[in-house]
Amino acid sequence: MFNLSKFFLFLNKCLLILFILTKLSLSYADEIRIEKVEVNGTKRLSDSFILNFLPEYPNTKFNNEILNKFTKDLYNSGMFNKISLKVDNYTLLINVEEYPIINEVFFSGNDLLDDETLSNIISVNSRDIYNKNDLSDSTEKIKVEYQKIGRYLAEVNVKKIEIGEGRVNINFQINEGALLVVKNINFIGNKKFSDNELRSKISTKEDAWYKIFGSNKFIPERLDYDIEKLKDFYSERGYIDFTVKVARGDLLPDFSGFNINFIIDEGIRYTTDKVRINTLLINDKKNKNLLKELNLQKGEFFDTRAYDESTKYLIKYFENIGYSFVKVVPSIKKRKNFIDINYNVSEGEKKFINKIIILGNTRTNDNVIRRELSFLEGDPFNKAKLNLSISSLKRLGYFQTVNYELQNLNSSRSVDVIIKVKEKNTGSATFGIGYSSLNNTSINLGLNERNFLGEGKKIRLEANLAEKKNFYNIGVTEPYFLDRHLSLFGNIYDQETENSKGDVKTNKTGFDFGVGSKLNDVSQTIKYNFSTSETSTAATSTAASDTGEEGKEITTSSITYGLFQDTRDNYFNPTSGYRWNFDNTLAGVGGDTKFYKSVLNIKSFYPINYGDYVLGFKSGLGFISAIDDKITSSNRFVIGGRTLRGFDNGGVGPRDTGNNQAVGGNNFYNLSVELKSKQFLPEDTGLEWFVFSDIGSLWGTDYKSGVRGYDDKEPRVTNGFGLSMITPVGPLQMLWGYPVQSETYDIEKNFQFSIGTSF
Repeated sequence: MFNLSKFFLFLNKCLLILFILTKLSLSYADEIRIEKVEVNGTKRLSDSFILNFLPEYPNTKFNNEILNKFTKDLYNSGMFNKISLKVDNYTLLINVEEYPIINEVFFSGNDLLDDETLSNIISVNSRDIYNKNDLSDSTEKIKVEYQKIGRYLAEVNVKKIEIGEGRVNINFQINEGALLVVKNINFIGNKKFSDNELRSKISTKEDAWYKIFGSNKFIPERLDYDIEKLKDFYSERGYIDFTVKVARGDLLPDFSGFNINFIIDEGIRYTTDKVRINTLLINDKKNKNLLKELNLQKGEFFDTRAYDESTKYLIKYFENIGYSFVKVVPSIKKRKNFIDINYNVSEGEKKFINKIIILGNTRTNDNVIRRELSFLEGDPFNKAKLNLSISSLKRLGYFQTVNYELQNLNSSRSVDVIIKVKEKNTGSATFGIGYSSLNNTSINLGLNERNFLGEGKKIRLEANLAEKKNFYNIGVTEPYFLDRHLSLFGNIYDQETENSKGDVKTNKTGFDFGVGSKLNDVSQTIKYNFSTSETSTAATSTAASDTGEEGKEITTSSITYGLFQDTRDNYFNPTSGYRWNFDNTLAGVGGDTKFYKSVLNIKSFYPINYGDYVLGFKSGLGFISAIDDKITSSNRFVIGGRTLRGFDNGGVGPRDTGNNQAVGGNNFYNLSVELKSKQFLPEDTGLEWFVFSDIGSLWGTDYKSGVRGYDDKEPRVTNGFGLSMITPVGPLQMLWGYPVQSETYDIEKNFQFSIGTSF
């Protein structure tokens, strides 16, 4: 009988032997006999560079798998455009075509974007290997850059110019296309607020011939910013569930521009119901009183700004009563149309400062920043001191922005304070032009460096050039002598003035120097001043008054003691805080004049509606009194111009009855009220509008003969409006002032334009 099991065993052995023989045959067939390798087509690269891609060369065991991998590796090197392999008479022939080297990259057809801008964004440069992927990537980057300025139809072609020796020039040929603007902005889903009101809250604007300011270009990235603006607008009015479902720009069929469509869900409006402060740090009575001081009260519509400001107020309150490490955690709970607010206040864990790290100061020395800080490494962390230090840095005027970040370390009791600054130009050139009702023109020029060599030193070069007045000043200030709160300063000045008729001229030359110190944010200075002045009156003059200085050289030697304090939150454009200075001068330490003079000036600023508006006050008061003689003309006060806007410089006060010129006064006061805001103006212009009202008066003179108004204390009142913006060289301002109460002999100046001055 046939044995089936033995048959299957024999069959398996045969199959196994056949499989082994087949593998040996295939392996033998895959082996390639190569005795020599030749490389052809190289221009820049050496043969060894290519042969390095062969494993264990020259002892490479060649087969199809090795050659395939070798070819792929050569392509992946990015050096070759073409590669081919051929075996001929036991010789491996490697034929390559190298990519050329880029000799030069240039642009043509670009008018709106310069070569430097385009060179900084593309992916190819001279001496790079020519690569089609990099060129394609560069082309897309150029198109995106043009889209940012509204040129969505821009076309970019690449022309390769062979120049021999494996080198090429690359020319990006650009057709910038037409400007595509936003034609319409549409809102869908808004029931509580109109399309016009919502359009006014976003940065993108519709195109119109009469719109001078605002961005009418379609920029996709700006849509995200506009979405956040809409969210802020609704959340500040209680609609905290507001969402933007769709924000899209659609290109019009005729390629004339874009329509922007916002599909929104306003949600419901929430009213504040219960407000609680949960804390053991104060008793119940103080808790109830504190609740009344919060920005959000029961029955008011919920406002995220008021919610955040209440949190800040609580932190500041508890810091002021001694809790430096207070922790305030706010939370909200929704109930139908109502919101309950809980402020959980506890004493935080005491921490110490490990490191103070300063970032972003590419020009300003670290020690200039550190000396404004009221804390050091190793000190207990104090949030109030940190905030005061940040405000102090902002007041320097060296930085565009000043922020901080706290970084907790592994040790729960240590924290790093990281201060981030963004520097701005501290050297400013001031320029101002004024036009008076008498058709006089004045030009103000100045160079002012507030941070010389990054060391915080101040250098001033100023000139006021006018037909009837020239003023020059050179000044230097060292605010931290020997790295202490000790300042040294000095000025040299020269002033030449004459009245509008040119019949009375005064020349005053002098210098001053002084020292200052600071204690608890209040600074004091002692200054010595020495000057000589001489006044001459022409024989043809019609002047009827006596200056007290005709034909004499008057020497004044005086000492001034001053106090001042500055808590403003910004050097150029403050929104909160105040600045005051009080100067007392005693003349008679030698010289020809003896008098006592006091001047007080105050500026204060108050934010309204969470900073949407800023209310500012400016006031001044001064008097000068002779000790044993009369006050001559060069030592009297003169007001007008910036003090009483709407009047000419020296346009208010006692005047000569003969030539109608200002003679100055011994006493003055002034008060200004100003409201400014960016509301209702396009945000990206940086413009602010302001309205103001000024009141003041100047009176008193020891030489009364030939002078009218010498005892006239009646107030002068002006109202006006203007526009301002911050420029790289300082604030720019245009204003129109109109006196509503004046005397017949006062001189008006209704329009003023200036750069480099501030309210």
